[in-house]
Amino acid sequence: MVVMTTGEIQATYTHVERLAAGSRESVNHLDQHGYVVVKSALSPAQATTALNLTWDYLEALGTGIDRNDVSTWADDRWPVAVHGGIIPSQGIGHCAAQWSIRSVPAVKEAFAAVWDDEDLLVSFDGMALWRPPSVDPDWRTNRGGSWLHIDQHPIGRPGFHCVQGMVSLLPTDPTTGGNVLIPGSHRMFEQIPELYTDRLARIDPTIDHFRFPTDDPQLTDTPAIICHLEAGDMLLWDSRTVHCSSPGSATSDGATPASLIRAASLICMMPRSRSNDQIIAKRREAVANRTSTTNWSDRFVNADRFPQVIAAGSDKYLLPPVPELTNAQRALVG
Repeated sequence: MVVMTTGEIQATYTHVERLAAGSRESVNHLDQHGYVVVKSALSPAQATTALNLTWDYLEALGTGIDRNDVSTWADDRWPVAVHGGIIPSQGIGHCAAQWSIRSVPAVKEAFAAVWDDEDLLVSFDGMALWRPPSVDPDWRTNRGGSWLHIDQHPIGRPGFHCVQGMVSLLPTDPTTGGNVLIPGSHRMFEQIPELYTDRLARIDPTIDHFRFPTDDPQLTDTPAIICHLEAGDMLLWDSRTVHCSSPGSATSDGATPASLIRAASLICMMPRSRSNDQIIAKRREAVANRTSTTNWSDRFVNADRFPQVIAAGSDKYLLPPVPELTNAQRALVG
């Protein structure tokens, strides 16, 4: 059962099977359960390198962030974050950390197996970077039951369309929290227009986001889980799977205050055949302009235009340099 306290949905931290990138078992698990944990998509050394590059990006924003001084991580210096502590903009989609992760062969192998297609385009997604709430309670991210959602419009995009991904650069445990999933919930997708007629009617069919009511009792039949991840593991989930993220429910006895409790790279790959020349032209411009996007590569959704990003302004942030891409990376752009 889903753990509920005074009506609140709480996910259970769970050690699930971790499967090899590109394996038939991983694809079958994704199809059956709506998610899969890909074991060691990045090696420990690759995960450490990506984490160091992430800090390089943060320190180069020009706001005075110092990875070794937690007092410099306050909101007035930190890049704009949206729900779940996700940083969607300020050039993060084209920082060296993100491009290094996209270039790891096992990452692409996992997506290629899902699509049975090697010719893929990558999203220019951001990252989820969680600061320790033990230092500042306001850094605690949104509770999972308050924003369970799917990233696909049930009417605008019926059926299977996308698999999202997240590479964890740090190991998780019950104190860190992580991504919340309701296994098998992708199978209720086609029922959403009937179950939530009024709520869905308020959302334009081109908007690929549907949020369920807070602690929705209709989501309590199947246990919600947070999957354990080792550093370098990649979580994949069907965009129809009900998900979000949630902070940890336990207190750590040994966590170092001056360290991130979560660092996760958001990544998605879809077949080039689902895109078109106009979208690909915008994607090439996005690299030059260091414009971040959402998970979709078959349409162009500019994350720099998110309301929270616009409201905060961008004048105080320095963008990372235009990435110098390899041939393999350019192929992922289109």
